Order: sequence, then C-alpha cells, then structure tokens
Amino acid sequence: MRYKISLSKWNFSIEKLGYHAPVSVPHTWNVDNPVMNYRGSALYETSVFIKKELQSQKAFISFGAVYHTAKIYVNDIFAGEHCRSGFTPFQIDITQLIIYDADNHIRVAVNNEPSSEMLPHQKDFDWADDGGIIRRAELLFFEPDGISFLHAEERLRIIENDRCSGSLILKTGFEDGKAKEGIVRILDYSDGSLVLEKHFDCIEKEISLDFEALKLWSCYSPNLYRIALETEHDYLEIRTGLRQIEVSGEHILLNGKDIYLKGCEWMPGSHPDFGMAEPLEHSISRLKQLKLAGCCFTRFHWQQDDTIFDWCDENGLLVQEEIPYWGSPRQPSSSQLAIARQQADEMVYFHSQHPSIVFWGVGNELEGEDPAVIAYVEEMVSYFKSIDSRRLVNYVSNSLGKMRFAHGDDATLHGDIAMWNEYLGLWEASDNVESHLIRTCKKAEGMPLVISEFGLCEPRFCGGDERRAQILEQRLKLYYEIANIRGHVWFSLNDYRTQFGEEGEGKMRMRIHGSTDLYGNEKPSYRLLCRLQQ
Repeated sequence: MRYKISLSKWNFSIEKLGYHAPVSVPHTWNVDNPVMNYRGSALYETSVFIKKELQSQKAFISFGAVYHTAKIYVNDIFAGEHCRSGFTPFQIDITQLIIYDADNHIRVAVNNEPSSEMLPHQKDFDWADDGGIIRRAELLFFEPDGISFLHAEERLRIIENDRCSGSLILKTGFEDGKAKEGIVRILDYSDGSLVLEKHFDCIEKEISLDFEALKLWSCYSPNLYRIALETEHDYLEIRTGLRQIEVSGEHILLNGKDIYLKGCEWMPGSHPDFGMAEPLEHSISRLKQLKLAGCCFTRFHWQQDDTIFDWCDENGLLVQEEIPYWGSPRQPSSSQLAIARQQADEMVYFHSQHPSIVFWGVGNELEGEDPAVIAYVEEMVSYFKSIDSRRLVNYVSNSLGKMRFAHGDDATLHGDIAMWNEYLGLWEASDNVESHLIRTCKKAEGMPLVISEFGLCEPRFCGGDERRAQILEQRLKLYYEIANIRGHVWFSLNDYRTQFGEEGEGKMRMRIHGSTDLYGNEKPSYRLLCRLQQ
C-alpha cells in the first residue's frame, strides 16, 4: 500500500556567504535578515531513515514547488532536476538510489538567480522572487504494479435542478504499464456515502462511467465527490466536482446559468515573516477576506499550491491560474513557447482535478497588438484545449485600450474571454475615462469582457486609500452599465512584496496597491469593496 514520509527538517546553507542554519520546509531565505538580499545558489540537506519493509516499493521524492531551479541528489548520486518553472509541483523517481534500513542523505541545490530560461523571465515580473523549497517536500512509496495516476473528466449531458447526468471519463496508468481488474467508486465528499460502484474486468488508459442525477459544483453549492480506484494491490483516491463552464455570445455560463465574475486578486507571498513559504492558515485568512468581500472569482499571476485550490473547491471560489509570463520578452520566441508548454503540462497534470479552476491564463501584459504575441496566444489556447477540455483559456491584455489601435487587433480577443487590465487615467493616459472605456469595450463586442485589473498603485500615483476607494466606486458604476463586461477583478486585496516595488527595501520591498496591508489589516477601501459587492 501507499506510504508517505514528510521531509520538513533540513540544514540550509549558502556557501558563498558562509551562512548555515537549520530550517523547516516550506522555507525561503529571502525573508531571513542575514541573507534576504541574496539571489543565487543555496543548499538544502536532510537525512531520513527508510525501513526495509519498503524495499519492494517504488519510491519518489515529491515537491510542491522549488523556486526556481532544483537539482536533487540522493546518497550523493544525482537523481534529477526541475527547471524553467519555480511554482509548479514535480516528483522524481529515486527507487534505485535508496539504501534500506539506513539513513539516506538527500541534497537539493536551489538557485533563484534571474534567468532567461524560465517563466517568469529574468526580472520581468511584479511579485517576489523568493528562493527556496517554498512548498511541501515528501517521499512517496507505492507498489511497482500500483496506480501511477488517476484523473477524472466529466462529460455532462443533462443539467437541471442543480443536478447533472453524463459520463465520468477516468484516465489512469500503472507503473508496470499493464491494465488491471478493478473497482471504481464515487463517494459523496460531505458524508462519505457510496453513490456509485462499478467493477471493471480491465482498467485501461481511459474508461467511462455513466452517472445520473449527481449534484453540481458551483460557487453557491460547492458539492464535491471522491473518485476511488481499487485494484488487487493498490488504492488511489482523488476529489473533484462536476461543473460546466462555457461562453455563449457575451455571457459566461456556469452550469448553463449566466454568471457575473465579481472578483479581487490576492497576491500571495506578501507577509514579511513568511514570504512565498507562507503557512496555509495565513493563506486561508486572505482567501476568507475575498469571500467576505462578495467575491466569486480571483486570478493568480503564478501557479499556487494544491492546498489553496482545495480551499477554493470547498468554498466555491472560481479561479484563473496563469503561466507567469508577464511583461517580457514582449515578442515570444520558441524558447518561451516551449517553457509555456512545459508549465501547461504540469498545471493540467497536477491541478486539473480542482473544479474551482475554470480558466487557464497564458500570459499577462505582453505587447498584445504584436502579431508574434497574437500567434503565441493562439498557439497556447489551442495547446491547453488539447490537453484539457474542461476549461476556458485566456490572455490578459494591457493594450486593448490604446487609442492608436482603435481598429486593430489584440491578443486578448483570441482567447475564450477578453481580459483587460484597465488603468485609464493612471498607467494609461486618458482624457475621458468613461468614453475611453465604452470605446474599448466595443472592441470586444460579441464576446465576454472581464476587467482583469483596476485600482491604484502607490507611490507611483498619489491620493492614498481615499482615492483608491473613489476609483473603486466610480469604476463599478461604469462597469455594471456596459453589457459585455461580465466581470471585474479589483487589484489588489493586499499591498504586496515584489522585486519590482518602489517602496521599502529587502523583504519589505513592496507596492502599495491593496485594500489591506502586508499583514492583512483592512483599510477603508476593503470595507467599501465588501459593501459594493454584496
């Protein structure tokens, strides 16, 4: 059967600085006073006793995320590496490297120097670049003929009265590559009761399971199911929800019903004590602030941990998770496309079971009117859809409102939903915000338009939280009057730590963009957001 060993205690060192310290993972050194300004190579080391009883099993070392490049060694032998993506999960087979009934030495070499061979690219991004094993680390063991993965996709045929009928497509694999006899069960997540059970003489790579009158997942009724596959030697269970997200003309439909995406974006990794290694309880406090503010939607500029999406699944918060391709290079090369495809593969493989994730994002604030960017967006929209048919795919533009492109094209018009970061009169000059807004929205006529960011960034723009509140109230009145605006995202919930910031130094380097401070303390504009979105 399956067995897990958590790897939480490590010895950390930066040899270049002569720095050594015991740490607990998740960890980033960029909030530790002696080394917070260091970007470069660092080392994590630990030892773990592995009992002889596990000798017959396959063994993997698994990480929630390491920012941004990781080379793993087991008993001084190179096991593998993960690069070009600092926020996605990964695991490496270490079966042949383990010594049983003994302590095993594990070493992880980490580097967070700016790099042109990853996304985000170089220093072209507006959040923290905290290095380290920033999410969980563990050893996983299971039988050699065990289940290597289990994914489920719903194909809904009938939706009525908050129930649905259709088929569940199970995609699975086995470590030895052979099909197995097995039992599939669907259980209600709320009480564990058995909903459906079916025996299969042969579990192939893809099997179909018909169901009737199961509960839908939605923002207002986030019903979840456990999907379990049992074979002679293994048992694997996943959790999912049944829902359908689609576009009809200028409307977004969730389970066939029109939905307006009231949203706000939280920038994780901003508490100065924790950085990108912030504990789950802190993250949940911020997510609760989103829900209390009437939000049914948020977006993440970079990939998050499963535990964040678990909470969103359980509480009905819709999500756009994005490849962190922000700002540059503004003309994507074959390298950026290859990296984006790698990250898309990892996002779908590790996160596709979360019903809360309804949109994938392929980039943010590139040169959206450039033919090369349009070609990149078209390619990545198509690629995401080829590996995941359950979600919509979008690009976030800051160029849609540019006056000189009134009759031109923009990459966001090549996604399923147009998304526009609207900073008229701020980052984008405008003599008349209302007429400029109306004119820009007409460019997306025939499709839904979501205002993917709006707000006030200090100290670049003055006026403080009082002006922030004025912008919030004024803009929402305008947005609600324009037919094809089908959602908005207030940016942002919090002031946030960023290597791009104009305020503060070290771990306190930030942008004052939020309706709460770095610690989650609420400003008057947050209370206004709560009132306006109820």
